[in-house]
Amino acid sequence: MIFLTIFLLIFTYLFLSIWLRRRTLPPGPIPLPLLGNMHQLAFKMLVKKKDFAESIRDFVKEYGSVHTFWFGPLATVHICDYPNAADAMIRKGASFSNRELPYLFDLSRKGRGILAANDTHWLEQRRFALHTLKNFGLGRNIMEERIMFEFDITCEALEKQMEDDSLSINPNHTFDLLIANIINRMLFTDRFEKKDEEEFFALKAKLDNLFDDFELYDLLLNKWTMRIPFLRQRVDAMLKPQNDIVRFLQNQVDRRKKEIADGSHTFEGNGEDFVDAFLIQIEKEKESNSTTSFDETTLAMTLLDLWTAGQETTATTLVWAFAYLLLHPQVKSRIEEELMQVTRGSRPLSLADRVKTPYYNATLLEIQRCASIFPMNLWRRTEEDTHVGGYMVPKGTAVTAQLSLIMSDDVYFKNSAEFDPDRYLKGDDIEHHVIPFGIGKRACLGEALAKAELYLIIGNFLLRYGISADSNHMPTMVPQSVMGVVRKATPYNIVFTRS
Repeated sequence: MIFLTIFLLIFTYLFLSIWLRRRTLPPGPIPLPLLGNMHQLAFKMLVKKKDFAESIRDFVKEYGSVHTFWFGPLATVHICDYPNAADAMIRKGASFSNRELPYLFDLSRKGRGILAANDTHWLEQRRFALHTLKNFGLGRNIMEERIMFEFDITCEALEKQMEDDSLSINPNHTFDLLIANIINRMLFTDRFEKKDEEEFFALKAKLDNLFDDFELYDLLLNKWTMRIPFLRQRVDAMLKPQNDIVRFLQNQVDRRKKEIADGSHTFEGNGEDFVDAFLIQIEKEKESNSTTSFDETTLAMTLLDLWTAGQETTATTLVWAFAYLLLHPQVKSRIEEELMQVTRGSRPLSLADRVKTPYYNATLLEIQRCASIFPMNLWRRTEEDTHVGGYMVPKGTAVTAQLSLIMSDDVYFKNSAEFDPDRYLKGDDIEHHVIPFGIGKRACLGEALAKAELYLIIGNFLLRYGISADSNHMPTMVPQSVMGVVRKATPYNIVFTRS
């Protein structure tokens, strides 16, 4: 009897706490103590087989485009339309610039790097990363040269595998290695040569495990769950792939320090790559005796952020891109015709050609909108009491702009489930609503590089080869899983034919 009484008292306390908290927040489904609204989300995703975006859209229909959803005990405000997202994240951006971190992020990163950092640390690291990456090619001609250098090497490797000038291949490994070498050269100068490919794919498998094994319900893990053995094992299993990747990155830094010490690596000015520049900055900060976020632990976490974000997002989008093109051959044909008119088939496509390729540009927008590779977005935290969509949102509240819902809003994208590049050519100015890289102060700092990679790689593949589907391994619009943190295309094959 005493245990029942204690249970009822705890339940009543938690229920009253939630009830009082709900009065200060936008409307939303009624949460349960500890579980929040996760039981409703589980029903929609596991029983009704809806993905995360479709599940949240059900709440939008009932509670509006600004509503509250409880991830366990954490109340989060979802912003699911562009006008309110732009108002919050851009016009009131200073109030939404900090992260609300899930426990797993805080446990593994301790506020270091770029993705998980806040306040002065985040400002310092983001500014340094933007400045340094620009120095090493981001937004300059050298960026195009590096992309095309790796593209040509990739084509040579494909052609060596061809029989009778044709090759049917799952593109995942090809795109993974191509993108990895582009980002690697910016970070470390090095690339994965043929002898290093086994090491890369082992590393990529760990990255896949990091994303694929993470479930929405892992957001419920908290400090107190570490005392429960099987949940502690879950946390350890989740962190192991990340720790392995960090160890690889730290080894790259240690090797560079050794090369600098023995004179086998020399540089002038700000160095040859991101690691050089960061190590130089560490020494500058030591000499000035200032309080700083520049140390080797932060370097490792920043490299983790840049390497994983730069690798996974673009490679995954490339796989989706060719799936959409193969499933919509009329779109592919129009792009090929436009690109041939621009290049006359006598030279590679260049970033300078962007102004002459409106249909191809529109298709790239539509690919990114439809792929929507991150169904759920990281949370921000309000730094003061503010208003969103007419509702008061108290200081310290977790808030997120649900990009996948914003990019499938039928108000702006009629028949949003359809793949239709022509929607951007009607003068409706809806391209600003395609925000796969985020919105506001926390938008992805690698956006320029990713857009350049997509434009050059897809366009030049279409110019260089005949691209067709393999009838035995056809693409589909259905993703691999509705539960993963990254929305990946179901594996398929591309047939490359030498033109």
